[in-house]
Amino acid sequence: MRLPLLLLLLVSGLARAEQTCAASPENHQKLAFIQSHLSEDARRARLWTGAWGAGYGVLTLGQLAVVPAVPAGEQVDLYVGALSSAGGLVALLALPLDVMNDSLTLDTLAREHPSEVDCDVLAEAERLLVRSAEGEALGRSWLMHGANIVYGLLSGLVLGVFFDRWVSGAVTAVTGILIGEAMILTQPFGAEETLRRYREGAWSAAKGPSSPAWNLQVAVAPSRIGVQLHVSF
Repeated sequence: MRLPLLLLLLVSGLARAEQTCAASPENHQKLAFIQSHLSEDARRARLWTGAWGAGYGVLTLGQLAVVPAVPAGEQVDLYVGALSSAGGLVALLALPLDVMNDSLTLDTLAREHPSEVDCDVLAEAERLLVRSAEGEALGRSWLMHGANIVYGLLSGLVLGVFFDRWVSGAVTAVTGILIGEAMILTQPFGAEETLRRYREGAWSAAKGPSSPAWNLQVAVAPSRIGVQLHVSF
C-alpha cells in the first residue's frame, strides 16, 4: 500500500512542478532579459576584438615594414617587437570571449521557441549567461595580468640575453606590458554585470518605459472656475 501511494505522490508532484515551470510567464521575461543584455555585450566584445586585432596587426606589419630603413644592428629590435605583437594577436584570436558565440546560440534558441519557454530552454539560457560571465572574468583575472607581464618580460629578455641589447629589451618589455594591460582593462564585462543583476532579480524590473498617466480635474467655486492637469510618468 505504501509503495503505490509514494509513487502516486511522486508522479503528482513532478506533474505539478512541470506544469508550474512550463506555464510560468516569468520564463519569457527572464529569457528576454538575458538575450537582450548578452546581445549588447556581444556587440561590444566584437568591437573590442576587432579594434585590438587591427591594432596588433598594424603594430606587427608596421615594424616589419620599417626594418629596411634602420641600421642592420637595430633591426633585431623591430623583429622581436613584431613577433611580440603577433603573439598578442594570436592570443586574442585563440581565446575569444565566449559571449560572442553564446549570444548567437541564445538568439537561435529563442527563435526556436517563440511561444513557449520551458525550464530546459531557460536553463540553457542561464548556462550561456554563466559561461559568458566566467569567460569575461577569466579575461580580466590576475592570471591574465600575470601572463601578460611574463610575456612582456620574456620579449625583453630575448633582446637582452641573446643580442645584448638591454636598453631596447627594457623598452620592448615595458611597451608590450602596457599595451597588454590596456587591452585587459578595456575588455567588456557586461555579461558579469548581467549575471549579477539577474541573480538580484533585476529581470523582473526590465520592462519598457511606462506610459504617462493623465489626470484632468475641473474645480468649480463661487468666485472662479479652475482646471488642474496632472501628468505622472
